[in-house]
Formats: sequence, structure tokens, C-alpha cells
Amino acid sequence: VTGDDRSVTFSDRDDVISDRSVTFSDCGDEIILDTVSCEEIIVNGVSWKDELSESHDAEGNANSVKEVDETAAAMETAEVRETHKEAEEKVAATKPSAAEAKEQELKKAAEKIKVFAYGGLYDEMTEALDRDKDKVLLGIITTSVEELLDDEAYMRTESKTYHSELTPISIQYSGPDAHYNEVDYYKNHSHEIESFCERLFNVDRLNPIVYSDKIETRNRMLNLLGEAHQDEGYPEVTSDSPSSTVSQKAARFRTMRVADTGGLTAYKHALNVQGADAVPDGLSLLRIVREPLGTPYNWVLFKPSKEELIIEDGGSGGVMELANVLHRDYNDQVLFGLARVSFANDFGLSQFWCALEWKGENASGVKALKSYTESLAPMADRIGDRSFTLSNSSAMDLSPQIVVDFVKKSCNKNMTVQALEHAHEMEQKAIEEYWDKLEAKEKAKRDALNAEKLKREEEERKARLKIRASKLADAKDIRETRNKKWSKMNAPELLEDLGKRDLSGWVLLQVDLDK
Repeated sequence: VTGDDRSVTFSDRDDVISDRSVTFSDCGDEIILDTVSCEEIIVNGVSWKDELSESHDAEGNANSVKEVDETAAAMETAEVRETHKEAEEKVAATKPSAAEAKEQELKKAAEKIKVFAYGGLYDEMTEALDRDKDKVLLGIITTSVEELLDDEAYMRTESKTYHSELTPISIQYSGPDAHYNEVDYYKNHSHEIESFCERLFNVDRLNPIVYSDKIETRNRMLNLLGEAHQDEGYPEVTSDSPSSTVSQKAARFRTMRVADTGGLTAYKHALNVQGADAVPDGLSLLRIVREPLGTPYNWVLFKPSKEELIIEDGGSGGVMELANVLHRDYNDQVLFGLARVSFANDFGLSQFWCALEWKGENASGVKALKSYTESLAPMADRIGDRSFTLSNSSAMDLSPQIVVDFVKKSCNKNMTVQALEHAHEMEQKAIEEYWDKLEAKEKAKRDALNAEKLKREEEERKARLKIRASKLADAKDIRETRNKKWSKMNAPELLEDLGKRDLSGWVLLQVDLDK
């Protein structure tokens, strides 16, 4: 039987009082119940019911005391909490809100900082500084590369995205007539003053610059803005008038004369300067050589071929130049060519055409011989008529006198070396005139292109400046409205508004931290 933490168990004992009784053991005391009536049989003068009742009463009293103690403790804790809460509420009631704290800070700042002047653009700020040269001031300006440049510098500058971004910069100004006490005060408190204004302006750094003069300070500001964006200090400037390909090509024509080709023939020099597309092909160059006054070439060399005229070289120095080039550059090749030979005397200009069949001394072997013999007839047909032909051996020791002798022998003409030289001078003059005309023609083209380019650039310039002027005009109206608002603000309020950096502007401040 179990109840209220009290257990009663059957006891297996031999001393049974009667056959109608069972003995129980309860915490060391014996209780005997009648097996029929279950009535308690008193043993040792103690009644089970009385003992159980007393035990329940004792436990109840103990629990009641415990409950009272717990209730009292809970009530005491609640009272303490309530007291703390009331204390916190009293402190909170006396402590100003964030807005009130900020307002108090601004009031204190307004006593330490006074507005000296304010405006929109850098030039306006420098005018204000130049008017009052006896002041020590802290200037704060938000500006951009675009606004610091004048129109000419703006047009010479390659436009970049960051050029319109506003950046805060502080200007430390000590007028030339300022009292030394004020100058020393600012120097001794410059860091504190800067930090104070940075906090009001809501930035980490104001990028301080010491003011010297209008131009120098502006350049330093531009340099600072360039470094901030990892440029080379100043904004990158494009060249004023880059040379065009046409002008470069035209300038090189002057170096293509015979006397100024750097050791190259006229054809090789033209090939280097003008490119393969600008020089004549084989048939065209052959026609120039065949013309009585063809310029600028008077001889041509072709590679051996059965099917076409492939130019190897060409020149404007006559048959004597041809002989020198053969010995110098082509002594190991097989070539075919044609040269115009001119004589000038009292009867006018006489011209002959000298064909060339050349196999250099070092062009030995079966391949060279085969190339020479197989191409001889086809090349003779393509080159066409000639007054006489110079073979390999004849060209070896060619001189003006040998040329004259060949003409006398082959053409039955009595010519002289002086006539040959005189004709050469006349021909060089004609070639010189050819280049002059070509240069004049190219110059006219270049001038037309430059005029068109300048016109286009001027139109672009006007359009860009118009956009710039429009932006500045719009910003000016906004600044005037803002200036009216600033006129009613104290220094902290004005700094806070300028710190929004939605529009360029500046303010000059007088600071006294001791107030």
C-alpha cells in the first residue's frame, strides 16, 4: 500500500498474533490489521491512522512555509526590477534624443565657426580671398575636374567619366596681411580644426591644400583629383594636331629624289615609302621608260619570266646608275631590262633605248643558265623594241664613253659624252618638276582634308562647348536658389548641406575652437 511517500509492506514473520491477523512493517513500527475486518490492532501504543495524520500535517506545514518563502522572494525581485525600471525611465526622460543631441552639438559648433563667405564656383572663391587679405580662413569646396578647367583647357582634355564627380577639398588660407597671432593659432590647431569640420561635413578626409594663388592652387587641385583617380596628375590631353597619314606620305615625297634616297633606287625608295599598291606595275613602269620624257623613271629591271613582267628594280639616274646597281646588288641574279639613253645638242633631244640581258658573275650553275636561256626570247618580246642591247660582258665595264660608242656603232649616230651629260641634267630637272607637281597635288589634297577636318573639329568644339555652357547655366540657377537658402543658415547647417555633394559649392569659415 503506497500513499504520500509512505510505504507499507507485508512482512513475512513467524510471530503471527492469530490466524486472523497480518503484520505490516512501516518505517520500523509494526502495525497489525485484522485479516477479516481490516481494523487496526494497536501495537506499541501507536495508531496507524493517527501517525499518518500527524505525518501529513507536518508535510503540509513545511510546504506552506516553502511556498510563502518563494512568494516573498518573487515579490522582492519584482520590486527591485520595478525600481530599476523607474530609475532607467527617469534617466531616459532627462537624456536628450539623438535629434536633440545633434541640435545641441550644432549650437555649440555655431559658436566656434562663423561663415565668412560662400558661393558656387572656384573663381568666385578666389575673388573673395583676394578681397580680404588680412584674414586666416578655412575654405571647403566641392568641385570637379570639369568645373576647374576653362573652355580652352576643357577642349584639349580627353573626356573621362570621373571629370564630373564632385570631390571635397579644404583650402587653408592665410592672407598676406593677416596678424601673426591668428596665423600661429591656425597652424597650432590645424589638425583639430580639420577634424572638427570633417565631422560636421560628414567625410573621412577633406584633402587639404594650402592656398598660394589662383592658378597655382587650381593646378594643385587638378593634380590632386588626377591622383585620386590614378591618372598622371593632370587630365590626359590629346595632341593638338596629329599628323595624318596623307601628310606623312606627302612629306616623304621630298626624300624620293635621286640625290636623297639613302642609297636606294627610286623604285625601292617609293616602295618603302608608298607601299606596293602605290607604285606602278611592270607594264606601267615599262611605258614610263619608253616615253621620251617619262618621269620619274628612266630604267627598269625585270625578273626572268615566260608569262609576265615582274619588276625587280627601277631608277631615275640613267644608264650609268643602272650599271652601278647591277654590279652592287644583282651580281648573282639573272635579269632583263630597258633603259632610256638621251643626248642633248644644238639640234634638240635625241633618245635611244638600251635593252639589258644580264647574268651576274655569281649567277652560276645549271638553274641560273636554264633560267637565262628559257626566258631570253619571252622577255625580249615583252620588253619590245630597243636601239641596242647590252649583254653581260658589255655592262661590266660600262662608262659614258662606252655608251656613246655603242650608240655610234649600233645607231650610226655621232654623239658625245657632253651631249649625254647635258641630256642627263635636263632629265633630272624634269624629274624634279614631276615631284614638285606631285607634292603640290598632294598638298592640295591634304589642305582640303585638313580644312574639312578643321571644320568638323570646330563644329564638334562648338557643340561640346554649347553642352558645357548649358550645364553651367542650369547649375547657376540652382546655385542662386541655394545661396538664398544658405543666407539663413549658420556654419554647421551650411556645412551639412554642402556635404550632400549634389552640387558644387564652397564656404569660407572663421574658426575659434576656444569659444
